[in-house]
Amino acid sequence: MNAINRWIVFTFLAFITVLMVNKGIDLWSLGTNVDGDGIGVHFLGLEINDRVPEANIPTYAMGFFVASFITLLIAFAFVGKTFLKSNTPAV
Repeated sequence: MNAINRWIVFTFLAFITVLMVNKGIDLWSLGTNVDGDGIGVHFLGLEINDRVPEANIPTYAMGFFVASFITLLIAFAFVGKTFLKSNTPAV
């Protein structure tokens, strides 16, 4: 994978990371302010769960935070390979 593709993958993963952090903050700030039996959790137009009970909302928020941290580490791994690549030709 060349350097340009690595930067494209980094940008995509960084964007997904920001979206996941935003969703985690939304769920965390929601707290116990829900109507009925629970809420539906959606991410990028996909339904994660139809009815999340009020007690499990912080668990889903932490899940989004952990997933965003993992995608950020993967993104930095792609960019790090570009910078750590040796400039000496192979023999």
